This record gives sequence, C-alpha cells and structure tokens, in this order.
Amino acid sequence: MAWPTVIIKILNLMNGPIAGVEYHFLFVGYGQVTGTERQLLMVDATSDLDDALSQADESLLTTVKAAQLNGKSEWTAGVMILDPADNWQDAIRKANETSSFEAFVLDFPATEKALLEDAIALRTELKSTLGREVFAVCCLPQIDNDSVNGDDWATWLASTVAIPKDIASEYITVVPRVHADGSTLGKYCGRLANQEVSLADSPARVKTGSVLGSTELLTDKNGKPLELAILKTLEQNRLAVPMWYPDYPGQYWTTGRTLDVPGGDYQDIRHIRVAMKAARKVRIRAIARIADRTLNSRPESMTQAKLYFTQDLRTMAQTGIPGEILPPEDDDIQIKWVTSEEVEIYLAVQPHECPVKITIAIAIKQGVTQ
Repeated sequence: MAWPTVIIKILNLMNGPIAGVEYHFLFVGYGQVTGTERQLLMVDATSDLDDALSQADESLLTTVKAAQLNGKSEWTAGVMILDPADNWQDAIRKANETSSFEAFVLDFPATEKALLEDAIALRTELKSTLGREVFAVCCLPQIDNDSVNGDDWATWLASTVAIPKDIASEYITVVPRVHADGSTLGKYCGRLANQEVSLADSPARVKTGSVLGSTELLTDKNGKPLELAILKTLEQNRLAVPMWYPDYPGQYWTTGRTLDVPGGDYQDIRHIRVAMKAARKVRIRAIARIADRTLNSRPESMTQAKLYFTQDLRTMAQTGIPGEILPPEDDDIQIKWVTSEEVEIYLAVQPHECPVKITIAIAIKQGVTQ
C-alpha cells in the first residue's frame, strides 16, 4: 500500500510566446576608432545618432540615420564601428555573442563579388554554429560622376550588374547606391524594418508612404539624371532599387529582390523573411521536445504534435491585416518517423498574394436612348 501523499507538479507545456528578432538589424561600417576592442552599440528611434555614433564616418552615420528615419517609431538596431583594418566577420561574430539580429548590413560597398560571397558564407556560419536565421544586406558602389574621369550611366550600369551576376543565394539582398546623399542602403533597411506593417509586406508598399529624407538621385559625368529605365534594368538583375510613378508624388521602392536563382521560391525578400521567422519559432519548439516520449508515433500523439508545431504559424496568420501568412491547413504539416529515435517534420508556409503589377481595362458602356 502507498503512503498517503500529495505530489504537486508544475508542468511547462511550451504554450507561451517566443521572443523574436524581426526588424532588428546589425549595421557594420567604418569610423575613427581607437584601441583594439570594438563595442556593440544599441540604438533606437529615440537615439541621438550624432552623439551615439560620434566615432562613425559620414557613410555609416548617413546609413543609420536614414534607417532610423524610415524605420519610424519602433525602430531598433545594433551598430559596430570598425577600423578599415578590422575583420568585419569577426565583428559580426562578436555582436552575435551579445544579441541576435534578423539581418546584418554592410555599409561598405562590394566592388567585386568576393564581398557578397563572404557575407553569404558568414550567414551560413551563423546558422551552423548558433542556429541563427539571418540574412545579409549589402550595397554596390555609387557612380563616379566626375566630369573628366567619371562614368556615364551605361558604363556604370554594366559594371554594377556584373558584380552579383553569378551569385546564387536567397539569404542576401543587394542595393546599389543611387541617392546623392549616399543614403540608399539606409532607406531600404528602414523600409524593411518599418513595423507599421508586417515583415510579410513588400518594401514596394505605397500605402506606408514615400521614402523619407532626401530623394535626390545622382547624375552621371555628363550631368544626366538617373532614369527609370536604368532602375528597371537594375531590378531585372536582382537588385533592390528605389523608383517613382510619373504624375504621382513621392519616391517608393521595388520589391525587395534577393539573389535567389530564377524560379526559386525566395526571389522576394518578404518570402524568405516569413520562412525564417517560422524557422526560428519552430526550432525552439523542437528543442523542447528532444527525448520527450509524449512525441511518439501513436495517432493521438501525432495529432497533438501537429497542433504543437503549427501554433506559431497560426499566430503568424493573425499578425497584421491580413496576417503574415495564410492559416495553416491540415496538410501543411507532415510528420515522418525515420527510425524510432529520429523524426522529420515538414511545414508549409503560404504567404498572401501581393500585387506589384495592376492592370486595369477601361471599356465604353453604350447608353440606350429612350
């Protein structure tokens, strides 16, 4: 006979929310720094960036200010100010010891594809070593518009599209610097980090307003302004660029192109962002189920597991108007037992449709004379 006893157990069913890193970017650039130690600086929408980033050079300060302005009231970011002799990969690794980020942003332009490849490699390393789902944002050089030795738009266009031409990765998005004040990279990052809309929204969204800050664009060596035809060609070559609509005030953006291959599912930055958000959430859920025998091959356990592993997808479907994704359906999760100790779980995430091309047909309606 058992001795009369009452045992109370407090159970953790992992039904609570998981903190996210979405919209929180790490900016890396150069400045006037001393010593060998580099500190991670945290800034937000209320920060006096002239004071907080007093050691940053003009390029980095311009970029972060443009991101802050376009990111609006809920904007936050980390900043690493480096000496040009520093290893930027080591700086990003150090920053990730303290905080997590949705993306890292390199303020120095890629003059050749090696820098873009290094950014992709570092992204892969962060995923492999820390389980971090992060994407890279890089920039390309602006036009040299010196009237004597500079370039015209045709020459600059050819050299610019050649840099990322042979690179394939959905985890990197690249923007050419085309604003006269050097703020293109920051403007793009700010639109991506604007929490007035969800991360499932495209930076092309007009409803959130025009690009903020100076919208003056560069000219070439002949004083010729940048035209939409050049921007369209850049976009067709997988670059994210600003644009405008004739007879419609303001400056806006194209879709956030990535360097995914033609036919890939993640050519649009909004698609990879929702997939990475789902991956971050479900990774934590999966860790909590390691060696938990309640996850087994019995039908009732499979039913419970499907509800458990899709709970964050259901939350994402309710985030924003409309949700970040469509609500998951029964066949959007499949669980396969490989062995008695290894299980594979397949999740499908379905984004909402989002029109970036609207065609309107106008017809004459003939009246009937009475």
